[in-house]
Order: sequence, then structure tokens, then C-alpha cells
Amino acid sequence: MSHVDQAARRLSKRGSTLYAVLELKKGASPEEVKRAYRRLALQYHPDKNPGDPQAAEIFKEINTAHAILSDPKKRRIYDQHGSFGVYLYDHYGEEGVRYYYTVNSCWFKTLIILCALLTCCCCCCCCCFCCGALKPPPEDISRRKQPENVQTQPPRAGARGGFKRDEDFEDI
Repeated sequence: MSHVDQAARRLSKRGSTLYAVLELKKGASPEEVKRAYRRLALQYHPDKNPGDPQAAEIFKEINTAHAILSDPKKRRIYDQHGSFGVYLYDHYGEEGVRYYYTVNSCWFKTLIILCALLTCCCCCCCCCFCCGALKPPPEDISRRKQPENVQTQPPRAGARGGFKRDEDFEDI
């Protein structure tokens, strides 16, 4: 997992938003994000604060917030779904985020339960297998033809068989 992902997860667990890290309001323009990032990056840069591990951590969080809020797609996803939405976007793309939140939505789950109740089954194929409509016919074990001349043991190491070697063709 990259450093940006770790910092984003830490922020979402801690509860502070990326806007609070950059000391901005939610509807801030891209120019305001850029100005706030520059101001805070200069203030907390590790070169300006040598030996201060807290300043280095704050600088990492500032970089993470700027990376997400400066990208229009990531910012839109962050505004809609939060840090977890950005995490999904980084791993599965925009389509993956949409599918994840669609499948986990309340109306989708209600639709699946309603379909299961109306059809008296959780899946049409399952129902057809249960009632026997799609079951294959049972095979009669006594009618199965056993293959003939089947070796039960592999050939010995010194035994000749299989492909001929170049030495075998010298005699011809």
C-alpha cells in the first residue's frame, strides 16, 4: 500500500477531513486549495522543522490532502463517499466505486430480497436444480464402459517406450 493510501486511511479513522487538514471549507476553489497547501507545506516542511517528527507527519497529511483535493475526479468522489471512496477509486477505478456503492445501497438489497421472495428462491438456476428441471439424468453405474488396456503403474525407468532418441535411429 502506498504512503498516500496509508495517510488517507489514517485520516478517515481519525475523523478529520481533508478540508480540515488544509484549513479550508468544503466548497473551496482549486486556487484556494493550492494556496492553502503552499502555505501549510512551507510551515510544516521537514527541512524547516528538523528533528520534529510531528511536523513531518503533518506534512505527509497535507500532501495527501492536496493530492486528493487537487484532482477533480478524486475530489468529487471524496465529497460523495469520503476517504473510502478514494481508496476504492485508487484500486478499482471510477466504475468500481459506482458498482460498490450501488450493490451496497439499501434499494439494491431491498430489490434482491423482493425478487427472492416473489420467486420463492434466491436464484432461478438454483430453483431449477432444486426441482429437477435442469438436473442431468442419473447414470447407470453398471452400464458405464470401463476403458481397456489401462496401465495402472508408470513404466519403469529403464523400459523403452514413448519417443525414440537419436541413438535409436543410427541402426536404420
